[in-house]
Amino acid sequence: MDIQVRRKQILVEMAQIETMEKGRLTEEYRDSYKEGKPIRLGPYYKYQRWEEGKNISRRIPAPKVEELRKAVEGYHRFQSLAKEYVQLTVEKTRSEFLEGGKKKP
Repeated sequence: MDIQVRRKQILVEMAQIETMEKGRLTEEYRDSYKEGKPIRLGPYYKYQRWEEGKNISRRIPAPKVEELRKAVEGYHRFQSLAKEYVQLTVEKTRSEFLEGGKKKP
């Protein structure tokens, strides 16, 4: 695929990401006993992120999990697309200016 075409596609994909949130969302379970028998409680959902050098952690109610999961995935997808965009732009720059393509813009 042409580099310029892919770069444009990446920008379109980035613009389609509606929500983003840094951090991580995990499921936790607790072992307990009921009437002398071991049981597993959960899942409980925990959201963690780094903010101003501190690890912030909080529980998320089940009805909000999918919304937050989508935002966290949106952030990671955006980061992945940005990394690809940078790589393609570097590749384009090198082919144009360092390997005998265009002389100057």
